[in-house]
Amino acid sequence: MKKGLLTVAAVAALALVAGTNTPVVAADKTLKIELISKGETHQFWQAVKLGAETQAKKMNATIHFQGPATETMIDKQMEMLDAAIALKPDAIGYAALGTTQSVSHLQAANKAGIPVYMFDTAASCPGGVPALGPKSDCALGVAYTDSTGAGQLAADKMAALIGNAGKVLMVGHSQTNQTGIDRANGFINRIKAKYPRIKVTAVYSEGGDALKAQDLVAAALVSTPDLRGVYGTNEGVAIGAGQAFKAAGIRNGKIKLIGFDSGQQQIANIKSGLQTGAITQSPMGIGAKTVEALVNYVRSGTVPKNLIDTGFYYYDKKNIANPEIAGNLYN
Repeated sequence: MKKGLLTVAAVAALALVAGTNTPVVAADKTLKIELISKGETHQFWQAVKLGAETQAKKMNATIHFQGPATETMIDKQMEMLDAAIALKPDAIGYAALGTTQSVSHLQAANKAGIPVYMFDTAASCPGGVPALGPKSDCALGVAYTDSTGAGQLAADKMAALIGNAGKVLMVGHSQTNQTGIDRANGFINRIKAKYPRIKVTAVYSEGGDALKAQDLVAAALVSTPDLRGVYGTNEGVAIGAGQAFKAAGIRNGKIKLIGFDSGQQQIANIKSGLQTGAITQSPMGIGAKTVEALVNYVRSGTVPKNLIDTGFYYYDKKNIANPEIAGNLYN
């Protein structure tokens, strides 16, 4: 944070400390927080970053936000997490790509006295989410979207759109991180449980690669001429599916396409009718709640909830301008 953003109280406190050689306490100093994301390229992560930065400015803190180039680079993310721990920041926020691989690294942060709050996806900490908190050697908690519930909502919307019957392609973006698994399984299991006349085929574009997703959807359009719907579990997959639809001349809801997250391209595709709708999270809320939880814990010892559900919504051309929807879209 620039000096001009320091509160008057903080400036006065720093001046007093400088004159007395007394250590600056957490209540006065500008806190340094490292945020290790699952990526940086998708607009979703840029929205998470913006939410974190905005909240940090309100609370006299600075953040350093980083993530690997793709969401398959678990080893690279572990390097970033280790480097962040070595810097000895006041706190760390972490979005788990390595849900099992990261546990020992998070325990190292705990041993070094660095509080960690996870966001978007939790690591597989001992005891799971219920065991998170100040007594955990892994993390205080996690701010996230209920990905299983979001997948279930996508399934219900898809079923209604296709009259509860027909063939649907589910294109997942990850079989290794919990968010991807839950978004896919939430959809698939809901269809199996509630809609027996719908048949789901599952394929995966690991890391949410749009070009790979485009190829997968294009192949399905050829092999399954009676395809009724496509569900993509993240921004990149939904964009790739839209490109396949465009190349095949599929428009105006002939085949229903439900995506995940938002971003400029998905929003444009929904407004044009190429894409039917999408599930949006609250990415700025995820970033803001993570920073808020960490700052309050470091400054005053306020223990955050071990699970902060930041919510999700379905949006389409009809409701995209509604305030509760528009406030959670990013482009």
